[in-house]
Amino acid sequence: MRASALHSKRRRYVAAFALAALRAPLVQAADPAFLPEIAPLSDFPDPSRATRREGVFLPPGTVRLLTPGMNKHQAYAILGAPHFHEGFFGERQWDYILNFYTGSGTEYRICRLQLRWNGHMRLDRIAWSAEKCRAAVYPVVQKAEAAVPAPPPAPALPPVPRLAVYFDFEKANLSETAREELAAFAASAATANQPLSIIGYTDSAGPGPYNDRLSLMRADAVAKALLALGLPAARLQISGAGKRSPAVETADGKAEPMNRRAVITIAHGN
Repeated sequence: MRASALHSKRRRYVAAFALAALRAPLVQAADPAFLPEIAPLSDFPDPSRATRREGVFLPPGTVRLLTPGMNKHQAYAILGAPHFHEGFFGERQWDYILNFYTGSGTEYRICRLQLRWNGHMRLDRIAWSAEKCRAAVYPVVQKAEAAVPAPPPAPALPPVPRLAVYFDFEKANLSETAREELAAFAASAATANQPLSIIGYTDSAGPGPYNDRLSLMRADAVAKALLALGLPAARLQISGAGKRSPAVETADGKAEPMNRRAVITIAHGN
């Protein structure tokens, strides 16, 4: 009798606990309370040495799961193996080439991501190669605010300084003309503090993955030239657009010289 009563009492406790669990509100995990940094170009390895030069496509929400403090097993489960012959044991840096759709048809952006590990092999640094790449994963949420009187109109900004340099077919090295143009551009931009966006492009000849890699190498070549001319690395943000967004619309497969370029733009207000 005593054993039976004890068993019945335990069953009542279990039933009460289960009912309380069912009534408890569900808790939804919040996004990480941090924002990865934008790293200078010099922090990233040469894209021509990547094991996956064409990069990989991942949903932005998947990449957003990365959180400082993770170990390598957890980061590997999210991104897979790094793309630059970087090992698992003892390695303090992992680098990736990631592709994100822009929302305009099949157009996508090529991005560079870097993870750094501390002495305990815990993730303590997450860095992107460009602001647009970070924004694809961590979009800025505009908070609703109470209506306030409109401020007086701001004075109009001058046109955004811009330079396009051009490349020979299937090449990523700079011509003498391009180097002279970059020297003049660097002199005019030396006193500004705004970041420089450098986007590489190709013509429509050749396969897409090859053009994506070549466009990024062209942007890298321009950035390295600007570094040599004294511009700080922290101002340079590079990306590649392959054969998308041509300067001159052509039939697919046409080697149009005006589309083999890298465009540098000084961003205002950053």
